[in-house]
Amino acid sequence: MERLRRTRALRSSVILTVAALTAVGLLGGGVAGAQTSTDPGVTDKGVTIGYISSQTGVAAATHKNAHKSCKARVDAENAKGGVNGRKVNVEYIDDQSGAGNLTAAQDLVQNRKAFAVIDNSAFAFLSWRFLKDQGVPMIGGGFDGSYYYNKGNESIISSLGSGTPVPGLTYDTTTKVMKQMGATKVAAVGYGASPSSSEAAKATETFGAQAQGLKGVYLNNTLDFGGTDVGPVVLGIKNSGADALYLPLDSDTNFAIVQGLQQNGVQMKSNVLATGYSQDLLDQPIAKTITPNDVMFTAYRPVELGGPAVKAFRANLKKYAGLTGVPDYGTYTGYIACDMIIKGLAAAGKTPTRQSFVDGVRGLGQYDGAGLTCAPIDVSAASFGKIAKTSCTWFVGVKDGKFKVLNNGKTVSGKLIGDPALLAQYENSAGGVTTTAAPATTAAP
Repeated sequence: MERLRRTRALRSSVILTVAALTAVGLLGGGVAGAQTSTDPGVTDKGVTIGYISSQTGVAAATHKNAHKSCKARVDAENAKGGVNGRKVNVEYIDDQSGAGNLTAAQDLVQNRKAFAVIDNSAFAFLSWRFLKDQGVPMIGGGFDGSYYYNKGNESIISSLGSGTPVPGLTYDTTTKVMKQMGATKVAAVGYGASPSSSEAAKATETFGAQAQGLKGVYLNNTLDFGGTDVGPVVLGIKNSGADALYLPLDSDTNFAIVQGLQQNGVQMKSNVLATGYSQDLLDQPIAKTITPNDVMFTAYRPVELGGPAVKAFRANLKKYAGLTGVPDYGTYTGYIACDMIIKGLAAAGKTPTRQSFVDGVRGLGQYDGAGLTCAPIDVSAASFGKIAKTSCTWFVGVKDGKFKVLNNGKTVSGKLIGDPALLAQYENSAGGVTTTAAPATTAAP
């Protein structure tokens, strides 16, 4: 009898222990059916995401508000209950426009246990290898290099879509606009420390000009990153006889060159700037010197056009980040990158793993960029390694202290052009390309 009582007591103790462990989520199920993941950064109540951008330094002219717009998108989602019942917690780090990008990525993974990392920086090329080796998915800005297309990099995803800069390739959109504005001779300027900026300038001055029957007459792609000492550049453009200029640089450098040309009496028919559309520009005295020949492009829907997506975008920026006025490039990209990660988490399921997250983002197929892109972004696995054959871009000018969307608010389309061998490689690639191109960065944006 005594042995029987002890057996029953032991059995009861085991049952109670299992029930207690189950109640706190240590054995199957968790509290109220909540599900956990074996990957770092995920709990029953939250998921930790890392975010890197250039809040300070030479790239801050374009990206100083990018982390704030990310916060606006995330806070708006958390206010609705988060993603699959989990709050999205974001750890924000400033890479200070340089090598801090890699140390930030290391900190986020090793110390802050980030489930995935958004690297919305011109210096993300410093970190993608580390993140890949650690098995951590990365959502990048897409404007810092061609590694997004490399075989084995399926977990490295561009929020820009399949239009990532590749040396030797470009779209003819810019020179098409130049020709429409009456230009015949093309000049282009790029940053020497930024292969994608310098290559964009080179491809436009060569392939872009040729595609539209224009003549390339001046190329300087050795400028210091973020520099505004542009006297020699202005003189070179003047002496070349160029009447059109492409500037894939940050806004400070762009307008230093434009203003320098004006001060030297150089009459340009078309200056096309990759950055500048922002409230910051309208608030500066230089805005009064912008002529109808100075145009800026934006891949994202200008707020002047309105629409439901723009309305939600601006409302979230104001409510959760205190940002008003015309958003700059970094504000758009920060918001869209964080929208993409939210959509990916939702698609990853109630028990998200890093692999199910990558599959979830790829499974979105045609992603709409929070409704702010001029065409859907193809993030599907089937498109990996390929570059879109066409592009679309809005162009804006400044009139009476306000931005005006040109071409009656319609986008200008362009086609992919460049080195024939590269065109064949990137248009027909399936499952990624093998490339030996140097890691690239760009300040434009």
